[in-house]
Amino acid sequence: MLSPRLLRQPACQLRSWSSIPSQAAACRPSTRAFHASAPRQDPLLDAILYLPHEMMSLIHTTVPWYAAIPLSAFITRGLLVTTAGAWARSLTARYIGLHPLRQALAFQKRDEILRKGNFRTPKEAVLLVKKEVKDVTSALDKRWNVTLFGQFGWTLAQIPIFFAMAETIRQKCGARDGLLGMGLSAFKKDDAATSVGELAVTPSQWFEPSLATEGMLWFQDLLVPDPTGALPFVVSGLMFANIYMTKNTANSDAKWPNTFRRILLGVALLVGPLCQNLPAALLLYWGSSTSSVMLWNVWLDWKYPAPRGYTACKRPLLMPPTPVSKGRRA
Repeated sequence: MLSPRLLRQPACQLRSWSSIPSQAAACRPSTRAFHASAPRQDPLLDAILYLPHEMMSLIHTTVPWYAAIPLSAFITRGLLVTTAGAWARSLTARYIGLHPLRQALAFQKRDEILRKGNFRTPKEAVLLVKKEVKDVTSALDKRWNVTLFGQFGWTLAQIPIFFAMAETIRQKCGARDGLLGMGLSAFKKDDAATSVGELAVTPSQWFEPSLATEGMLWFQDLLVPDPTGALPFVVSGLMFANIYMTKNTANSDAKWPNTFRRILLGVALLVGPLCQNLPAALLLYWGSSTSSVMLWNVWLDWKYPAPRGYTACKRPLLMPPTPVSKGRRA
């Protein structure tokens, strides 16, 4: 029979040295910690991203990733510009060229309506002038096929293409969150994956481990965020310069174009502090894409120049007095 002393649980048990973390290990900064999550299954998204993945992989067979990613951005932008972009820029050039005639027709219609009079209130006169001016200028734009729908359509069409390429980079990096998710993670203080050197990963068939060794300059590992935090601010500066130097719009007295431009400039300045957790590969593509936009815009300005400087005179126009006939003078 067993003794009751052998069956008794020990009141105190010393922990082994292996279970106590050493102070050096606790103080050692983490270089890269991956948090695995469940893989995403989306056949439609995989079918859409198949060609971008294959294009990048094909370019990578000849050059390392630090050159393959910028080349992919330049080629993608070139395909867009030489097709839909050239058509949209030709519309913009014609729209800017017709702006002096548009202003002249607007002033002529305004003077014609105000000369007739018969208005009960000044507000009624303003509404009628706006309606008639809009009708005559819309007819001019329709006759020359320079409607704003084609110009705004080209701008909006670039957004899903950019996010598709960004999603391609995300899958190659194995990151869990996309561009918007990683940007919004800057506001989540309790997320463990937002600490320096940590990255939440998702198993992907397109994951490229070689991105960890084929970086450039101070960001040699493209799978993790820039350790210095300078790369997001470089991208922010490129975006700010692109928006600030772009002048492919007509001079207008409306306030909303300048307001929209200032909003974009503010968003460009926020990219630096909000995108500190993005992988360096994604930021490298973002900066390369913005640089490609600036380079291709130079070609578009040369190919489809827009006439400028022909606007309404800012000073009031003083008409000479009507000459009096000799019969009436006598």
